Amino acid sequence: MRPPSRSASEYRTVGILGGGTAGYLTALCLRAGRPELDVTVIESSKIPIIGVGEATTSEIVAYLHRILGLDVHQFYREVKPTWKLGIRFVWGLPGDHTFNFPFDIPLPLESLLYEGHLLNTSLLSILMEQKKGLVMARGAGEGFSLISQSPYAYHLDNKRFVQYLQKRAAEAGIRHLDREIVDARLCEDGESITALVTSGAEEFSYDLYVDCSGFRSFLLEQKLRSRFISFHDSLFTDRAIPADVPHHGILKPYTTAETMNCGWCWNIPQVESDHCGYVYSSAFCSDDEARAEMQRVYPEMRDPRLVKFRSGRHEHCWKGNVVAIGNAYGFVEPLESTGIQMILYETVGLVKYLPAHKSDTDSRQLLNQSIASKWDHLRWFLSIHYRFNKKLDTPFWQHCREATNISGAEEPLRLFRQAAPLFYRRFKEKSVGVPRPAFDDFGYDMLLLGQAVPAKFVDPIESREAYFGRTRVLQWLARCALPHERSLDVLLNGSEDLLSGHIQEETGWVAAFEKDFLQRA
Repeated sequence: MRPPSRSASEYRTVGILGGGTAGYLTALCLRAGRPELDVTVIESSKIPIIGVGEATTSEIVAYLHRILGLDVHQFYREVKPTWKLGIRFVWGLPGDHTFNFPFDIPLPLESLLYEGHLLNTSLLSILMEQKKGLVMARGAGEGFSLISQSPYAYHLDNKRFVQYLQKRAAEAGIRHLDREIVDARLCEDGESITALVTSGAEEFSYDLYVDCSGFRSFLLEQKLRSRFISFHDSLFTDRAIPADVPHHGILKPYTTAETMNCGWCWNIPQVESDHCGYVYSSAFCSDDEARAEMQRVYPEMRDPRLVKFRSGRHEHCWKGNVVAIGNAYGFVEPLESTGIQMILYETVGLVKYLPAHKSDTDSRQLLNQSIASKWDHLRWFLSIHYRFNKKLDTPFWQHCREATNISGAEEPLRLFRQAAPLFYRRFKEKSVGVPRPAFDDFGYDMLLLGQAVPAKFVDPIESREAYFGRTRVLQWLARCALPHERSLDVLLNGSEDLLSGHIQEETGWVAAFEKDFLQRA
């Protein structure tokens, strides 16, 4: 039986320029959501995969294992992720002040009012403090898991993750070309691409081109001239020095963001070592000065290297017949682990808005509006990290407190000052079980409370007696929990149902996050 004929006006072929995380997630998402499309990834083996640590948000669990349908056991075996229960901020106030941003549902006001800090707001925050995982001890060699009740994210090694995605793409029938693309031919009006040109003078043409070329934005910016909109007046950092640091067998179940003289340093635990990186402003220190400061903090660091970046986004996500995904469209400095998260939104958005026919330009505009608004929201959310951080009084941080543009965050800031925490109104609406959009009211609450931004507080939800009673139970649970590294070992070597069960459970948090994510993409 012959397949039905298809019109030349339909989208039939997609060429993805660039592999990496963005390229392969795009290919796999198109295969899952638009299986009728013929998808090809074009990348050059001359460009090596950089092995760095990547921190993620909780949405990635639902995205990988439900939306893409990738096997969770195979993922753990090949990628070797560690768990991220939240972010630990060495931030906000001078001295030894720290606070946590956990992924579960906390009660930050009670912890602040009754204990004077934000470290006992929830079970995950307490587990973070004790460097524990999500498996509780229950006898000799036995344990039970909390992964079905507690949202978590992954810490990933980028090299292993990309190699894993490459294998899954090949298994899914996604075409692959090892070519170096040196040029792209434009149509007469310069508003779309007609062909990609290789170093060997080959030409490849597709109905839709996806630019995953990273910071160089080869198709969107260089060829189609989409304007770059800088976030420089809100986010002043422009360089990073990543390096590996031994962790001596102790795996932290969280990402750390630590204030430094001219920026901040991340710490992302991997199974072999911690991956750290100093994110700083070149206007306030030289590369050598930044490297020396990082060396003082992490004297055992090895293999430091330099990465230059700019924070901002392009005017278009989709222009002509080019859609840009990942760094080719936008980038904000690494606070809050937004890199991979935005790729998830962009790929699901592409599947959602990609029409059947090329003549449908309304969908193009909808995707541009949707993705731009998400990036702009990140800009303003990240800006409050800089405007209100009083940890250090260096010239860089003085400038941040005086000059950071937070104009897009003024409304949530005004509401917070009038009645904090903002998140507590969801308790009154009885909607606390609904998944939170990343960096919504709760995100503002934790960052503003953690940095001691003045506000008028609402009434606590729990009395002092009820709070301490609940906290004693959570502290007991945390004491029963195994260390992070041991928890991972028990889970991986125990019953396969421990891992796959919470992914498949239709009433669990992973399924709820999938539904919520698809609605917001």
